Amino acid sequence: MLSGHTNFKIGGPAKFYFEATTSQDLAKAVQVANELSLPYIVLGGGANVLVSDNGFPGLVIIARNQQLKITGTEVKVEAGVNLGFLVQETVAAKLSGLEPLVAIPGTVGGAIYGNAGLPQVAKGCIGDWIKQVKVFSVDKIIQLTKKECQFSYRSSVFKETKDIILEASLELIPGTYEASQELIKKYITARKNQPYNLASSGCVFINVSVTDDKQKEELRAKIKESKTLETFLTQGQIPAGWLIELAGCKGKQIGGVQVSTKHANYIVNTGDARAEEVIMLISYIKQQVRDKFGIELHEEVQYVGF
Repeated sequence: MLSGHTNFKIGGPAKFYFEATTSQDLAKAVQVANELSLPYIVLGGGANVLVSDNGFPGLVIIARNQQLKITGTEVKVEAGVNLGFLVQETVAAKLSGLEPLVAIPGTVGGAIYGNAGLPQVAKGCIGDWIKQVKVFSVDKIIQLTKKECQFSYRSSVFKETKDIILEASLELIPGTYEASQELIKKYITARKNQPYNLASSGCVFINVSVTDDKQKEELRAKIKESKTLETFLTQGQIPAGWLIELAGCKGKQIGGVQVSTKHANYIVNTGDARAEEVIMLISYIKQQVRDKFGIELHEEVQYVGF
């Protein structure tokens, strides 16, 4: 059952299942799936995914390639390495840059795919530190430069291509263990209202970019939290969780899933939740925010097997 391989603890069986312990095995598994015209999906830590109750009618490949090598300020890391472990190892090597990634669930491959991190912090996302990414593309292994990866807010070129991330090279900066620990404490404290102790996919929706003056005026007319709103408008981005809470959805529950009472951009599994219930709750949230503020929320979570 794929419920055992996702942070949401939701999902039916895979028709075929394979754990790739090396980048070569990962590339080979994808190649074989392509040759057999077999649908496939690559999972790392299982964050930011919602798997259907019916499972996945093809090959599920779990990325367990976990080599990590640090030489000077360069870090070579395979896609299956846990993101928290990467932060821990670089800090121990007195390298700075990845501290904003602390406490973000998942693996390096998934983090690169979605450009994980804190966009409100200067160079706060993993894409800011990428030098090259090695991928399996169509039928061969190639290297992509940082520019070719097209990193942006919660996105990368990998959301448009079928390239499979195998490993990456990052160029960090010298730091001190003590300074990095202080940064880590700061970022962990800032995340204290996020329900990491409960099963969830992480943030469900991406934040809303607002740059159009007309849209700003429309929001000012609809949202009375003027001081907070102006802060967000100045930043050019409104947190999805803030909108969801203003729309009255915090704590809303359907079956075994609930909008977190700690952070409204999280949907948590309160027990034996089903993917169908998550879909229903996501639909409800989007409708409430759209009706109240005229804003269409877009999911960050990826759907598998639907």
